[in-house]
Amino acid sequence: MNDNHPYKIFIKYLLSYIILLLIPITLIAVLVYSFFVNQLEEEVIAGNLNTLDNMRESMDEQLSRIEDTTRQMLIEDNSLYPYRISDQWGYKAWGITRELKRYQRMSPFIHEIWVYFKSDPAVFTSSGVYSLPMISKQIYQFEDWSASTMITDLQESRTASLLSPGYDQKSHERYLRMIQPMFPNQAKPYGTIVYLINEKSIHQLMSTYEKAEGSMWIFDQNNQLVTSVAKEGSPTRLAFSKLITEGTHAPYQEITLEGTNYYLFLMQSEQSGWKYATLLPIDVVMDKVNHAQNWLTYGIIAILIVGGGIIYISMRSNYRPIHMLRKESHRLFPHKMKSLNELETVRYTLTSLANQNKDLDNRVKNHSPAVKKQMVFALLKGEIESFSEIAKYDANFVDLTDEAQTQVIIIETAEYVHSMNNHTIQEMERSYPGPHPIFGIEHFDSGRYVFLLLIQDSLTEDTHACWDQYQDRLRALLGGTVTLGVGTRTLVSESPRSYLEAQTAMDYRFIQGVNRVIRYDEIPMNFNHQESYPHSEMESLQRAVRKSRMDKIQSSLSNITDFIRQKQVPLIIARSLCYDVIRSVNDMWTGLGMSEQHSAQYPDIFVLERLETIDEFEKLIHSISQDLSVAFKNQNKETPSKEPTSRSIDLITQYIEGHFDQCEFSLQGMSESFGMALPNLSQLFKEQTGQTPLEYVTELRMKKAQHLLMTTMKPLSSVAEEVGYYNVSSFIRRFKQLNGMTPGEYRNRAQAPDFKKSDTTTAQSKP
Repeated sequence: MNDNHPYKIFIKYLLSYIILLLIPITLIAVLVYSFFVNQLEEEVIAGNLNTLDNMRESMDEQLSRIEDTTRQMLIEDNSLYPYRISDQWGYKAWGITRELKRYQRMSPFIHEIWVYFKSDPAVFTSSGVYSLPMISKQIYQFEDWSASTMITDLQESRTASLLSPGYDQKSHERYLRMIQPMFPNQAKPYGTIVYLINEKSIHQLMSTYEKAEGSMWIFDQNNQLVTSVAKEGSPTRLAFSKLITEGTHAPYQEITLEGTNYYLFLMQSEQSGWKYATLLPIDVVMDKVNHAQNWLTYGIIAILIVGGGIIYISMRSNYRPIHMLRKESHRLFPHKMKSLNELETVRYTLTSLANQNKDLDNRVKNHSPAVKKQMVFALLKGEIESFSEIAKYDANFVDLTDEAQTQVIIIETAEYVHSMNNHTIQEMERSYPGPHPIFGIEHFDSGRYVFLLLIQDSLTEDTHACWDQYQDRLRALLGGTVTLGVGTRTLVSESPRSYLEAQTAMDYRFIQGVNRVIRYDEIPMNFNHQESYPHSEMESLQRAVRKSRMDKIQSSLSNITDFIRQKQVPLIIARSLCYDVIRSVNDMWTGLGMSEQHSAQYPDIFVLERLETIDEFEKLIHSISQDLSVAFKNQNKETPSKEPTSRSIDLITQYIEGHFDQCEFSLQGMSESFGMALPNLSQLFKEQTGQTPLEYVTELRMKKAQHLLMTTMKPLSSVAEEVGYYNVSSFIRRFKQLNGMTPGEYRNRAQAPDFKKSDTTTAQSKP
């Protein structure tokens, strides 16, 4: 096989599996064949010996009856005696014939009984009385027993003799003749008994035990053949009789006779001395073995074909991924795959992809500071609403929950400290002694740097010693004065507020001095927060934004700026108000679904930082409000609003209930389905139901999640997907936020006997 054959491995493994299948089948076949041959041989031996034994018993029984008949006729006072001594010939002939008939009926195996008394001129038989010439010439005429010989045997026989079946020309039958002298031990026997046994009777008895494929033979005690039942092709009587006469034989042996191999089975009667033999051609027995061997061979071939087919199909199924991988690899590396087999293809592909992944990882690592810088900017600009979005920048933070917090630190160094590169910023990050991850970027102002902490455990507090230790390390690293402005901890969506606080803390260095740690929460605030913050005006602005009322928006903005001027609020309050206004305006852009198109116009925390006066801020907000007005008009032209009716609320509710558990469901898509702007739809829904669409969707998802957790044992990933969450982490965080426990804890409590669903009612009521 060509070493570079593209399917070399497949073919090699296919052949190896077939060989593995063939080995046990072959071993089983050899063992079965050997066992079958031995079993068949034992069965043939046992069967034929058993047949011969049954044949012997049957013949011994018939011969025993003949001996009994002879014994009864030889006793002194037998049933023939009264008739034999009678002087009346007719009575004598009638009585002896009647008795002989009775003896003959007692043994149906006997065809006829003759009795000859030497003093009488006739022979008495069970069928009548005949003179010697008549019985020897007219009643019977045997080919091998002439009339003279018959008369001589009747008159002068002194020993028992047996004449093999001879052909009677009168009856056309063959008879076995058993000649028994009456009282042979006397000096001169006075009579002779002859038993004629039809050969057919013997054959009929033998046919009961005859093997269809063999021949059966009977010999007397003098090894003279009595009779046989032989099939065509059997050895001649002379040859087989010579074999039996020449010596002794075991009950079972293999012999060769007249060029043919036979199984010889021989058994001798202890009672009569007769021998019974069966000849069975070995070829006939082996035909059964060959027939069984052929069926065994066919079975092995069938198993190989079926097993090979199953192996081939299963290998094709299991090989398909490798084949598809090789095909895809050939597409990716067309010039490298032509001379490679499957494993070499996979090895080359994995090596190439690993090298590419390594190169990519190195490039990512080289650019990781830029990625982290982008993440910090996104957090400070308020573009990241939850920690699940941070995972897009760094997968190490995929396990952070939305309850985690951020904290901003602004660091200012001496003027003579050179501008830091990425390597120096990384050293500053590593200098932080606390347990939380920290990321830093350069500030727009020379000599300033912004660092952001990601805090998982909100209970952990950074002590003064921690910040002092961090400042000491930075001084040692940078070799000059270092001032830290530390904001408070906030949720990730409020990171810009923490930045404002850190900036405010840094501004207080004018009072507290440089080369120290200034914490925002330690700055003395000599004002009433409630009186210094226009809560009502901010709520009016937010309502105007939700209702898309541009006149109200502009009015509320003017009132807020007037409040700042008139009240002369502290700097942090002014910045917080401006930041809240920016958040409200940006929420408007998002509500219109145009956050992507107008992202460049978003005012963010850095824009706010660069503004010098409140007038510049008011001018910026009024400019953005003008753009919002135009956007509202365009939005209403494209999706004219419909009159709010109870029917509309029913349709919206039905839409939410029919789609809330789909991962593709979105409020923006729903608003487009109803031809309404999302803020208008949300306001209408809340006015009619008391809930926002998002709150209603979350409520439905949590109820279905609780039902699935209580009634099924599905994994949390399946439960999350069935209630509309792509990300199982987001589902777990939201569930814990609303129910006060994780889904796993809820399922465990639900299995407790004393669990009540009302236990989670309070948690679920939270928006």
